[in-house]
Amino acid sequence: MPTAFPGGLGYTPEPRCCAEQFSFFPQNTLEQCNVCSKPIMERILRATGKAYHPHCFTCVMCHRSLDGIPFTVDASGLIHCIEDFHKKFAPRCSVCKEPIMPAPGQEETVRIVALDRDFHVHCYRCEDCGGLLSEGDNQGCYPLDGHILCKTCNSARIRVLTAKASTDLELTCLYSHDG
Repeated sequence: MPTAFPGGLGYTPEPRCCAEQFSFFPQNTLEQCNVCSKPIMERILRATGKAYHPHCFTCVMCHRSLDGIPFTVDASGLIHCIEDFHKKFAPRCSVCKEPIMPAPGQEETVRIVALDRDFHVHCYRCEDCGGLLSEGDNQGCYPLDGHILCKTCNSARIRVLTAKASTDLELTCLYSHDG
């Protein structure tokens, strides 16, 4: 029955829907959760172009709810919390074998690459003396035969190699004149 307004215009009130009435709707008219495939009766969380129950939208590794939390998606379309994504996909330090990832609360980190190997800043050290190559007097890498070295240790190795080469050359000359 129309309800009258001043001026004679009327409207017919639409029946209101409440949570208890959802059971009267056919199940196929409700959106289904991408994870559990059950109908979403209350709040819908939309992410990656799909619908989820808020409690079903979780990290594939730690299973923590990502409702309202930053997340990322890998190449396979799997959803990760940022921390687990870094743990799984970050380059690994060639010294300590740990992932090179931002410190808690940070979004970026520094990765040093030398001789096609990855290093944390604090792991980037001379293989001979252990001196830190990223700061101080020994700053910089002077590689030799696939080894990460500081300038001093590189020079020392070159002196040893040069002395050995000179000795080998002298011995070769001696043996060639004996014949």
